[in-house]
Amino acid sequence: MTGQALPIGVGAPAVSVGADRAAVFVLGVALQFNVLTSSFGLPFQRLSDLLPFLLIPFLGMRRAVIAEVLRNVAPLAGIVVLIGASLVLKAHKEAGDVYLTLVLLLYVVQAFILLVHFQDRRIENAFCIGLLVGLLASLAVLLLASSGLSLERYGLAVPTDGLDEELKLFVEDKQGGLWASGNETGHVFGLCGVAALVLSLRYRLKAIYLVYFGALLASFPLTNNRAGLFMPLLVFALLMRRNLRASAVLSVLGILGAVLIAWSLTGELPLPNTLAQAIERRFAEDNNVTSNFDERFLSGITALRLVVAYPFGLGEVARREELRALTGLVTPHNGFVSMALQSGVAAALLLIAGLVRILLDPARAGPFLTYSALFLIPSMMFEELSVNQYFLFFMAFALASLARPGDPGPRPAGTK
Repeated sequence: MTGQALPIGVGAPAVSVGADRAAVFVLGVALQFNVLTSSFGLPFQRLSDLLPFLLIPFLGMRRAVIAEVLRNVAPLAGIVVLIGASLVLKAHKEAGDVYLTLVLLLYVVQAFILLVHFQDRRIENAFCIGLLVGLLASLAVLLLASSGLSLERYGLAVPTDGLDEELKLFVEDKQGGLWASGNETGHVFGLCGVAALVLSLRYRLKAIYLVYFGALLASFPLTNNRAGLFMPLLVFALLMRRNLRASAVLSVLGILGAVLIAWSLTGELPLPNTLAQAIERRFAEDNNVTSNFDERFLSGITALRLVVAYPFGLGEVARREELRALTGLVTPHNGFVSMALQSGVAAALLLIAGLVRILLDPARAGPFLTYSALFLIPSMMFEELSVNQYFLFFMAFALASLARPGDPGPRPAGTK
């Protein structure tokens, strides 16, 4: 950004900044507590897909945003055109096939506006707080759904009507609450660690991350998702490394040792039933490692061949049918590959370029974008998350950052 660019908060009336903070807080809550609005007959799959139509005009009508758009109209337009090309050139366009690409386009525009607003850390903080509040609400839904309550009519669960018995068993084993399964929910909750980490470091309150990490662990017995724990656990270890004392380490090791001894003697983990079953299924009794690797390798290689054959995207319905016919599987187990099939090679390459650029220059990108890239990449490598609106939103941040050259600029005086 050029030196003349003013932070969004400079000269803005207090009521305007307050309204902007309220708007991004609501957006953050909605992204995590992402109700299925299609359950109510609305033409949007989820609540976050509706909000760009309200927030783009509301948040975009600021002098700093308009000035930033005018300065960077060429790269922003280029990104929009490259992603939008698959809407026209996609090989198969059945009902709903272009939906997620259209959503991504809206998210990119919204993300660009938000990155300008995030120059005021008060607004960025409000968004992060909203994400964490939404996480707690989404966790509550997951717990309620696990008790057997039927929440589909309220838009708080994905309907399972029409699924075959094998898929129904999979969803029951890996519960998703607001999302289709634990394979999505575990990663969605994991990526929320970005908000917890930003706020913890900014306010120097490790308790924020500890509360988040506790909520993530509470979800594990239901989602059974190991991969979503990787980055949050690594960050937890790094964040707490200076607080570790020999007595604390020995106490933890002693408790783990007692649990293992009890398990070896009785054959059962001395833990709450649901947690014990989850640990046994996902760690002790998982004998499917080799076949799982073989399946992922086969589906990934086959999907890459389809990407080469259909560089502008294949279509959501058609690509699942093609993969099923070729491999017996419906997913490439990789978010970057599935995005290329869904929205074209250009969209996937732009996303990778955005992530690389962020990680190569974290000082320019700032903490929010840097942590987002660090948390997003491991999840995308192992799951098909380009169909998940929460991940699409964070992908949009990486894409929008490509259109914003230079230093993020100064912060308003007095902001955190």
